[in-house]
Amino acid sequence: MSKKKLIVNADDFGLSPGVTMGILYAHQFGIVTSTTAMVNTIFAKESIQLARSFPELGVGLHLVLDRGEPISSNVPSLIDKQGNFLKGEALLESAEKQDVKEEIIRQLELLLSWYPKVTHLDSHHHVHTRIPAVAEAIEEVAKEYRLPIRTLDGFSIDDILTPSKFIGGFYGEGEVDTASLINILNNVEEEVTELMCHPGFLDNWLIKQSSYQQLRVQELETLINQEVQNTILTNNIECIQYEYFNDL
Repeated sequence: MSKKKLIVNADDFGLSPGVTMGILYAHQFGIVTSTTAMVNTIFAKESIQLARSFPELGVGLHLVLDRGEPISSNVPSLIDKQGNFLKGEALLESAEKQDVKEEIIRQLELLLSWYPKVTHLDSHHHVHTRIPAVAEAIEEVAKEYRLPIRTLDGFSIDDILTPSKFIGGFYGEGEVDTASLINILNNVEEEVTELMCHPGFLDNWLIKQSSYQQLRVQELETLINQEVQNTILTNNIECIQYEYFNDL
């Protein structure tokens, strides 16, 4: 059996109908094996209902703390006067661990109520790697719920299982074409690697909500490219999802 194991995780599931359908298409016809769901969007529940038709797709929580409104009704250190999440430096300076943990649990429990086989945790804009209060809280939740977690440096966190390596370079102008992805795949090492991606179809909701738009379509085209899929086979890479860690 190959020692090269690759998780291809599509972030932002549920952000918009086009993003959700693009991720499912990239899973059905491409190399996406895993996704992480945003549960505080108006499309969240319906998106998860669609995911049930794809049992080989791992579904984790894409923790959101800097977009939209919280699920919890009492996390004052995370919100502005209008009740929306703080962003950037404001969130960094204000966030208190107890509020963060409360919101993580509320988002996770909501996802579990829709989809009991949640595979792992990561966060929108990697806030759990940039804000100490979020890092501490999500690590505690990961341990309590026995869930793997994404790290950006490839190192394990205490007893929490993480991939050996994280690749976030498949993102942005000039980085999401076929040649770039093939180069990444040709350099996948042994053990477990996670490749982050953001495929999607363009729709009006996405245009209003995200600055990352047309490149999502290009990511989708690349992830379903036959040459890319052949490279997976040539390099003897086993495509897995985070559920792999449950068997260790």
